[in-house]
Amino acid sequence: MRPPESNSQVESAPTPVRQSETPVERLPLACWLNVLSLDAVLVALLWQFVFVFSFCGRAPRWYESFVLASVVWLIYVADRLLDGARLDLSKPHLVRHRMHYQFAPVWVTAWIVVLLIASSVVVLWMDAAVIRIGLLIAALVLAYGAGVHFWPGRATVRHVFAKEVQVGAIFAAGVSLIAWSEAPSVSLGLACVASATLFTVNCWAVAERESVADQNYDASRAGKPRRELVAIWSVAVVAGITGMTGWLPGLVVVCLVGGSMTLFATTCCWRWKGRALSEWSRLASSADVRLPCFDRWVPMADWSLMLSPMICWAVV
Repeated sequence: MRPPESNSQVESAPTPVRQSETPVERLPLACWLNVLSLDAVLVALLWQFVFVFSFCGRAPRWYESFVLASVVWLIYVADRLLDGARLDLSKPHLVRHRMHYQFAPVWVTAWIVVLLIASSVVVLWMDAAVIRIGLLIAALVLAYGAGVHFWPGRATVRHVFAKEVQVGAIFAAGVSLIAWSEAPSVSLGLACVASATLFTVNCWAVAERESVADQNYDASRAGKPRRELVAIWSVAVVAGITGMTGWLPGLVVVCLVGGSMTLFATTCCWRWKGRALSEWSRLASSADVRLPCFDRWVPMADWSLMLSPMICWAVV
């Protein structure tokens, strides 16, 4: 607003300039899935169904799905709490990091409650073979957390073992854990490698899209457009060939090819829409604190991985 005109000869003090002049908007409903870490949970559950149904011939049991959902949620929330602990509010930052920074006590309480419930379900219902494999994956998760957040000289570690690659591999191992305990095979290993590649490309795309406001973004380890394109089409081609030769189950092939194509369409849409980010005002406490940013197109990346498994789940 323009200051009122005054006839006084004394100059008025200059008004402070806000750090952000971008029009503020409310956070879209679809982005709440990302803020609450529920998007990763949905992706994990759908792909667990694909692996268990394809290699074990059955649907996942309720406690298998509950434990996977709980563990994925615990990992993502812990990672974001650690990111939020180092947050600099005077610089651009993401809504989910601001939410975990500002409401850390609430998140920690919820994290402990979910951990206790999940641990009880594991002890009471999970098979010993699954628990043993799960402990191996847990060790990988701890190594990932140490390398990303605590390891001395962690920039070198992240450059050699990129965060997105680690997340893709661990995610694929988690959703295929039940299948490995019941029906290990070369075909299952091939499916895991292909799905891990697809999950890694998803992480690359999201990281690059959010790089404008992500204080943890490291351009040296990010996926390049050409590398992402090669990885996406490699997954689609390999899945198609192995499907025709019978090396992979049809459901896995459909989900890999469908996920690759929808993810490719998503990245093309992002490039067409540009890199503009919106800002959200509900968490802005003063003019001295930058507004947290979000991108309303980011949820498309997770829906790219959900669409094919969701259709297959509905049909089957």
